Amino acid sequence: MWDGEAEVLVLGAGHNGLTAAAYLAKAGLKTLVLEAKERVGGGSGTEELTAPGYRHDTCASIHGGIQSGPVLKDLELDRFGLRYIYPDPLYASVFPDGSSLITWRSVDRTVKGIERFSPKDAAAYRRLMEFWEKAIRDGFARSRYSPPRKHTEIYARLEKSEFGFALMKLMASSPLDVVRDLFEEEHVRAHVLKASIQGGIFPDQPGSGGSVFTGGTGARHTFGWGIPEGGAAELPLALARCLRAHGGEVVTSAPVKEIIVADGTAKGVVTADGRRYASHKALVAGLHVRQLFTEMIDPQWLDASLVEAMGNVKTGLSEVVLHLALSERPRYRHGLGVDDVVHVHAAESIADLIAAYAEYRKGNRYPRAPFQIICHTLLDGKRAPQGHHVLNIGHYAPYDLSGRPESWSGIKEALLRHEMERVREYIPNVNEKTVVGKLVETPLDIAASNAMFLRGDIGGMGHLPSQEGVLRPHPSISDYRTPIRGLYLTAACTFPGGSITGAPGHNSAMTVLSDLDLNGAAQ
Repeated sequence: MWDGEAEVLVLGAGHNGLTAAAYLAKAGLKTLVLEAKERVGGGSGTEELTAPGYRHDTCASIHGGIQSGPVLKDLELDRFGLRYIYPDPLYASVFPDGSSLITWRSVDRTVKGIERFSPKDAAAYRRLMEFWEKAIRDGFARSRYSPPRKHTEIYARLEKSEFGFALMKLMASSPLDVVRDLFEEEHVRAHVLKASIQGGIFPDQPGSGGSVFTGGTGARHTFGWGIPEGGAAELPLALARCLRAHGGEVVTSAPVKEIIVADGTAKGVVTADGRRYASHKALVAGLHVRQLFTEMIDPQWLDASLVEAMGNVKTGLSEVVLHLALSERPRYRHGLGVDDVVHVHAAESIADLIAAYAEYRKGNRYPRAPFQIICHTLLDGKRAPQGHHVLNIGHYAPYDLSGRPESWSGIKEALLRHEMERVREYIPNVNEKTVVGKLVETPLDIAASNAMFLRGDIGGMGHLPSQEGVLRPHPSISDYRTPIRGLYLTAACTFPGGSITGAPGHNSAMTVLSDLDLNGAAQ
């Protein structure tokens, strides 16, 4: 009857699915992961996209969030071959007027750089970091590596906190509001704002003001920004080794088409080619919730309102990504002083940031879209032949270009030329002599690359106030449990959302272990 059996089945070998599986296997449960593709990794992959020997990260380029949580230590991933490189400087911004601004791990060194633009803003940055240390830092990781709290509970706690009302104001504000309140000089504002809205947040999006601390400043200084040596794929590969060391296994090329439910309990799955796998204690789905609830489960087991809600989840922005293989080190324009910085933002200006996102809302491109440049090979020689380099250049973009996603296909060659010209504005030696290979990916390409990237949104569903916290992906299932007994959720559509944190995987596993009375077994 069954082609395979396990106490726990995990669907999807992205880093969250593998994180959940590794924790559950470590707790002594026979765990099997089914992955649709030929290799593990999901959004944390590395491939030779442009030329042989040049290894490009296919999506996640920097592993920041996971540095603040327990996953790396709990699962001892260093034992399984994972090594992180921590860039310092953390990042820089370059501007059309030839100036630049650098954020270092050291707050003092960062403040000195800001003083060149505004002594007042330098003092404000130091106060920002003091507030992070006193009011946000300790609760930041704890809140992400546990199920989301109800809003009533959050505000009840804040009302009793010394910094409660300041945090309430921050939570209600937009990143643009916070940056304008804190800083006065336009270069400083653009530098902090661009870094704070990585992840597809709109600059004027109410309810996202905290990202200035958790994305653009405080968390970066405290926890660092990690780059897996050899490429982003090294994280899921290490997780898979950890899983196998604890008796678990991964089956690839096994796309699941149906969840088997009997008497309201998840019993197993059927793959696209008809194989049947049993889950005797739990089934953890690291899939997009729209796919799971509208295509894979008989609706008789679900409330119609939940199915409708999951069919109507809102996606956020997609991206345009340019991958380049270079025969020599990238050299920025004279005077910028960022040749040794791995992560560089072409932040342009506050005006450009606001204008770009306004156009994205309308479904339009913005010619001077602020973008980021990442050159891992400045610190990681395993990604390219000796002396050669790979560049990852990206910016946000709408999926529905002029109301028609297919419009991206018709402009792809022109888009490649445009993106190359934009890069050359800051890195002149990106030219025909030095470019060994190139590839531009549109939102349409991104959507086609992974079922989780619905409408090209690499976060699965948009990071909007209506889809955050206890509302992600829906109030009735935000604790990783579903109405079907034994069926649990993980991955980017669950709290705290997309990016490389391992938090959805960790939290889902802890929920399963709690329900099985195995608390502490994975420690």
